[in-house]
Amino acid sequence: MFPTRRAKLFTPTRRSFLAGAGAFAAATQFPIPAIGQGKKDLVYGGFGAGYSNLNPLQRTDNAAGIIMRNVFDALVRPDYAAQRVVPELAVEWSRPDALTWRIKLREGVKWHKGYGEMTAEDVVYSWMTCLQDKCFQTGTALFPLESIKADGKYVVEAKMKQPFGAFPGVTMGYGGNIICKAAHQEMGNAYNLTPIGTGAFQVEQASSNEIIVARNSDYWNPNQPQLDRIVFRAIPDSQVRLQSLERGELDFISQPDTKDVEEIKSNDDLVYTSTPGWVWDYQQFCLKGNDGMAFQDKRVRQAISYAIDREAIVKEIYNGEALPTDYTIPPGFMGYKKGPLRYPKNGDLAKAKELMAAAGVSGYEVEVICSDKDWLRRELELVAAMVSQIGITYKIRNLDIGSFNNLWLNKNFQQHLEDITIVAPDTDATCWWFYHSQGNVTAGYDNPEMDKLLDEARASSDTDERIGLYDQVTSVALEDQPLVIHCNPNLIRAYRKGLQGFEPGPQANAEWFKDARWS
Repeated sequence: MFPTRRAKLFTPTRRSFLAGAGAFAAATQFPIPAIGQGKKDLVYGGFGAGYSNLNPLQRTDNAAGIIMRNVFDALVRPDYAAQRVVPELAVEWSRPDALTWRIKLREGVKWHKGYGEMTAEDVVYSWMTCLQDKCFQTGTALFPLESIKADGKYVVEAKMKQPFGAFPGVTMGYGGNIICKAAHQEMGNAYNLTPIGTGAFQVEQASSNEIIVARNSDYWNPNQPQLDRIVFRAIPDSQVRLQSLERGELDFISQPDTKDVEEIKSNDDLVYTSTPGWVWDYQQFCLKGNDGMAFQDKRVRQAISYAIDREAIVKEIYNGEALPTDYTIPPGFMGYKKGPLRYPKNGDLAKAKELMAAAGVSGYEVEVICSDKDWLRRELELVAAMVSQIGITYKIRNLDIGSFNNLWLNKNFQQHLEDITIVAPDTDATCWWFYHSQGNVTAGYDNPEMDKLLDEARASSDTDERIGLYDQVTSVALEDQPLVIHCNPNLIRAYRKGLQGFEPGPQANAEWFKDARWS
């Protein structure tokens, strides 16, 4: 049970903020009372195992990413309906020549807790720090930057190493969460969990299992936010999250188990939403450092793809809340086509066995790693049964997300099954990072034809030309199968009736509560 007395929030000044940071963790050992019917507070049940980082210059998971979207504004943000990016911290951007981008910043934007106005120097500091430290966005969003400078207080000029037509969506969008130069230099590691941002909410208390954010009264949009406080609780078990929502201990949850969808729909006190996600479940083969493994032969990878019954995954793991597909461009992206395009949704065991025979492989054993998402672990067990029919034995190794990422990013695995959220609203982000030989999560796949197509698509600003190039990228990927794509899951949210102003989107790491309010 939760205590009936509402805990008092500590609201530090800039001077007392660092001194009080150590008290935050101790304060959150006691649960904050659930609000339920509160008119100005929202209690959110997060699907991650815990929180360790809210610093956008460091890699984090989707659960923490949701909090970050409310603490930090980006230079631009996606307009999902219009399939374009719209101004946030940046109000204008232009491309004077193929290798130059100029960004005009919003004036009068204030950092949280008295750290002054955000200026071009903060943008320069954020991007240069990332490049100097070789942070994870160096290979995904900031790679084309040759140099960056402030041109006055509110204009940033970026020079490119190469033409990059996706700069607004990828670099300014995904790579555009700007950190506070003064606070980052002053706070050191304390910035990671109690960061200073420009978003509609500011961090008040933080621990590994609970983050409390409060209304930013100095937010640049005077009509936002509507809520006074959001409590983000880490609750990794989907059944516990749903039960807590039904008891009124939580107001909002994401990613409930799809087997519980009908229960949610039948509850008159709850609202249910389902949105096609910028997400795919997939298997990846580490083609670097695994010489001699049977999957080095693309016919074996194709056989695995043919052995997969994608429709069974959609039904048994997602209860219909997903779309079967075999390629990486999700709904809502330029160049999307309804899949599967080559590998039948119900599989083709005869074709799979034929390919195994042509490769001279009768069977083998491989270790397949998976993170701590309970539905993915069930999916891996189902897929293991499918490939066993063509003589392949999956040795399953379940890991926490930190251990999984360590092995995945360092290419220290044989094969994995995981899901991934596309974090930038441009098709470049759905393909280049995973298929280019220099992609940061390519895992050893190297095809010069693929590299050429991806580089040409990345350099172009012509939509029709890019769509044609991505059609060719898809054909090569379906032939080589460095990734076996299973499906595009829907993103499901459930929340208590009376919450208004929340717009569900297709990204698992982005839920904005700027306009959320209780009726």
